[in-house]
Amino acid sequence: MKHCPHLTKSNSCKVASNLAGCTIRASAGGCTACQNDPIPQNINVVTIGMALVQRKRLGHATDELKKMLVSYKHQSASDITHYKPGPGSELKKMLAWFARSSTACDCDSHAETMNEWGADGCRENIDTILDWLMEEAHKRGLPHGRFTRVIARSLVDTAIRRYERKYPDGPPESGDDED
Repeated sequence: MKHCPHLTKSNSCKVASNLAGCTIRASAGGCTACQNDPIPQNINVVTIGMALVQRKRLGHATDELKKMLVSYKHQSASDITHYKPGPGSELKKMLAWFARSSTACDCDSHAETMNEWGADGCRENIDTILDWLMEEAHKRGLPHGRFTRVIARSLVDTAIRRYERKYPDGPPESGDDED
């Protein structure tokens, strides 16, 4: 299994366990599927499915998880069709576990702007990006003070590094796979 910050020493998936409200042991196949999801190591189709199966095995209610899965599949399908590689897309995936974009926010627009800027442009405009994140946190009633700004900066830096690791030569051109 790949390293995952949500995999405990006792081989439990923290994400699926939190969703299910009980301990869920991870399998190699489940971890691989989670890693291959557009939003790996977070709430995704795999972790929701793991939680759903375990709750069903235990005879617990599954209605909320079923609704979450249907909602997630619908949301994920629209995200995949509009996916463009970039630091903004990486940040959006990282934040998806607790905050979905909505029609009331400029999240998608900001992610697209970050993608257009690329890694270097995001570093040059880090204060603007942090202002966007703090403004959105304030609108959603989330913490938005100095400490949160430090955490947000760390998330943005991580998103930039993830993007650079995945695309060391920059994003693929739209016609690259047509040769």
